[in-house]
Amino acid sequence: MHETPEVVVVGAACLDVKGRPHEAVVTGTSNPGVVRISVGGCARNVAENLARLGLPTALLSAVCQDDFGRTIVRQTERAGVNIDYMLITCERRSAAYIALQDDAGQLLAGIADTAATTALTPAVIDEHAALLEGARMVVMDTNVHLETGERLLAICHAAHVPVVLAPVSYMPTLNYRHLIGAFYLMTPNAVEAQALTGTLIHDVRQGILAAKQLIAAGVEVAIISMADAGLVYATPDLSGHVPAIEVEVVDATGAGDALTATVVYALLNDIPVDEAVRLGASAATLTLGSAETVRQDLSLESLYAQLVI
Repeated sequence: MHETPEVVVVGAACLDVKGRPHEAVVTGTSNPGVVRISVGGCARNVAENLARLGLPTALLSAVCQDDFGRTIVRQTERAGVNIDYMLITCERRSAAYIALQDDAGQLLAGIADTAATTALTPAVIDEHAALLEGARMVVMDTNVHLETGERLLAICHAAHVPVVLAPVSYMPTLNYRHLIGAFYLMTPNAVEAQALTGTLIHDVRQGILAAKQLIAAGVEVAIISMADAGLVYATPDLSGHVPAIEVEVVDATGAGDALTATVVYALLNDIPVDEAVRLGASAATLTLGSAETVRQDLSLESLYAQLVI
């Protein structure tokens, strides 16, 4: 019997295929390297991170009854996520993501096939209205189609449930630009923040200005990841910069999702925003140093062990 979910996460769950070459990539030919397969998807990753931190979390996503789908559901449940609300449909194949990394583990290019999320229609959201209304917070990734996202926001706003937007890439995030003020928390990277604000971000100063722009539009907490420059954040009362923690990057996939989940966890546990952001940076760093999309040994103790003061 699952506990009542405190957080509901809505969006993509997929299988990640990640390739990292041994040396610099030579285009137009095969490159010797390492290929890893793991369960991923922005919403699913956020949900697993939250569950590993001990917060009762439900995932609302869609998979097909195929080998990919069964693997996604099985491993997500094993991690402690409530999967009772997963939609099993074979109208679309299960979602998949292919990432080509450079020899330092950073993303060169990715292809996301998340058409399965079209099964998350406004009608499906209506069917799960009670689940959303009973949550302390709802997280939605931008794989969710706009009409569905608008319905989710309407239900949550009527029930006074704060909604977090977890961007996944430039184009899907751009769809939500006109709804910025409807979200409590946003966690874009610099490219996704450009989609939301129209502002180019090349340095920390520009990042802080963009975060403040999100706040001016109605967001309560804005965090922008800036790779080697760390991250910047803003609220209506403060702003700041957290430098990157030095780490040997094994795999960058999922680091932003770990950040989002940890900040949500911290805010729901009444941890001050500046400390919550630093815990999020710690979670992202731990994930960068792991071959897995979600760090399997994630804990509050491990987050505080390398907290940036």
